[in-house]
Amino acid sequence: MDKKTTICRGVSAVMPLCIGDFPFSFIVGALSVSAGMSIWQSTAWSCIVIAGSAQMLALNMLKAGASLGVIIFTTFIINLRHVLYSASLAGKVREASFFRKCFMSYALTDEVYATTIKEMEGNKENKYLFYFTVMLTFWGFWVLADFMGAVIGSSFPDIQKYGLDFAMVAAFIAIVVPQVKSQACTVAALVASMSGVLLVILPCSLGIVIASLLGILAGLAVDLTEERKEHNIITASAGGEVTHE
Repeated sequence: MDKKTTICRGVSAVMPLCIGDFPFSFIVGALSVSAGMSIWQSTAWSCIVIAGSAQMLALNMLKAGASLGVIIFTTFIINLRHVLYSASLAGKVREASFFRKCFMSYALTDEVYATTIKEMEGNKENKYLFYFTVMLTFWGFWVLADFMGAVIGSSFPDIQKYGLDFAMVAAFIAIVVPQVKSQACTVAALVASMSGVLLVILPCSLGIVIASLLGILAGLAVDLTEERKEHNIITASAGGEVTHE
């Protein structure tokens, strides 16, 4: 597969998520200016952070008068899920240089991870080109939307009341649902969803992190159970003795 085809595949693969997240980044840009940032500060902020939920939370905490240390700690907790993304990709990019890995981690968002994780498996041709195409396309749309929000959206009063931030929720649903293809994934999604609702009262959005970990553990437990069952069946078919645990 040539490079041009790979680039086109990358752009088309992430484009639906770019469109879905556009309204949310637009709101972040508008609210950033409303909170006292200049247009260029808002745009630079989105260039560096690239995390809608963390940016929105930080803006709300700024309005509430929270200290910089508290804001940094809270957004750090919210984004701990990206450690899991990195761990998942680590084994697939062992041969990459240190600087390439650093650049890959720069914009490893939920959308980029969901779009590229399957492509990064094995030694597929041009897999890094595909990854960087997806990453830079999403980054470009995110920053553009923030800039437009800062320039245009800030002129709308109470833009947060228009409900455009639901676009982020819709985008997350679009990311998760296609990945739920096995019993382990289904259990993980259900446990994480229910835990997230029940733990929403925890401070600093710790409920999100705990719910994610509970979902992972539940999915892992189901996956290990299925592997043991398959092992027992193979052993039985080979004439061995099936052990019951």
